Amino acid sequence: MKKILSVILLAISASGFAGGFQLNVQSVRSLGMGGAYCGFARGTESVFFNPGGMTNLKGQNFTLGCSFIFPLVSLQTDAYDNINQTSPMATPIHFYYGGQITEKLFVGLGINNQFGSSSSFEDDWQGRFIVQNISLKTFSYQPTIAYKIHDLISIGAGFVITTGKFAYEKAVPLTGTSTSEGKAVLSGSGVTYGFNAGFFSTLIDNDNMKLTLGGDYRSGQTINLENGVANFSDIPVSLQTSFPAETKFTGKLNLPSVITAGLAFQYNLNEKNSITLVYDFNYTGWSSYDTLAFDFENEDTPDSKTTKAWVNTPTQRFGIEYALNEMFFFRAGGYYDVTPILDGFVSPELPDATQFVPTFGFGMQIGENIAFDISWLHQDTRRTASLTDAGFTANYHRIADVISFSTTIKLFQSKPSDAPSVN
Repeated sequence: MKKILSVILLAISASGFAGGFQLNVQSVRSLGMGGAYCGFARGTESVFFNPGGMTNLKGQNFTLGCSFIFPLVSLQTDAYDNINQTSPMATPIHFYYGGQITEKLFVGLGINNQFGSSSSFEDDWQGRFIVQNISLKTFSYQPTIAYKIHDLISIGAGFVITTGKFAYEKAVPLTGTSTSEGKAVLSGSGVTYGFNAGFFSTLIDNDNMKLTLGGDYRSGQTINLENGVANFSDIPVSLQTSFPAETKFTGKLNLPSVITAGLAFQYNLNEKNSITLVYDFNYTGWSSYDTLAFDFENEDTPDSKTTKAWVNTPTQRFGIEYALNEMFFFRAGGYYDVTPILDGFVSPELPDATQFVPTFGFGMQIGENIAFDISWLHQDTRRTASLTDAGFTANYHRIADVISFSTTIKLFQSKPSDAPSVN
């Protein structure tokens, strides 16, 4: 029975980090440049990417964006040539406000989805004892403050509140006189707290060029599941004491910390045209996700502790933006992301793999107060890997297209003679 329960919990633990990486869709402009923004930090998205960069804002600024994620995952095993996930489209959102209070003091607010996943399979598929349906949704809220120490350096920090909710279904390999297999449905939610702090520095700024540097640290967070509910159905009578119709459980999900350093270099071709190069280095503390333990309220239901052994990983992001007539912005970039999931721990609902992902974007400035941005990225990875505890091995092919849109509105406290671009 303990082995059965461990297999049940394997899929829950895997879903907690959206395929082994964060939902890096917190800025449409950033996505067009490979997700790099920490050293660039010229818009409201600085609330998330680098609070110190909020001091580049003027007036009151609002950004609303949404991404449409179209996933396609197929896998092949020794028994079946092709099995497809039936996962739906995901639509993470982000909202940012950044405002100038005094010459040196700035405040902001960010709301976004930093982690999340959704995976579904046919109920009778080969791996139904690992997972049938699973989803995780998180919302993060970050009130933020920034202060310009002097023209060359600024600092900022925000308090992060994250809510998380998950649901999970799988078949249970328990055979009785009246049933061939049972079903487990688990759900839970929780709240966690953390912080985000960063600095922004201007190293060079003249008529020809501008070089800026940024650093940011987003703390790890732990979602405590205090009142999770487990429901078991179609369980043989002889095992219903261990797998009752309903029992509660407690546990926790560790969300990783992220350290980022970034650079941005802008070269002015003339008064209205420029080229900007950006680079970010992320280091994500996935090693905090070393084990997953669940404690069931029902004394006869065996508790479980599963080893995950994820590892800390780097991600390198780079991009370019060409500004034409201070109105049109053409972007391209990419990122190289190393998977934290070692072979032996790869579950079918998140066949994460080391990958290079190209990205593209476009922005348009309408007057002084409104800007629109769009971006697109395409993931295409393959991996052969195993989930050892479940005795499951497969060849995975994962494709995802992400199309994102955002609108930014700027309201000046008093109309300046030389109003900066929203972008």
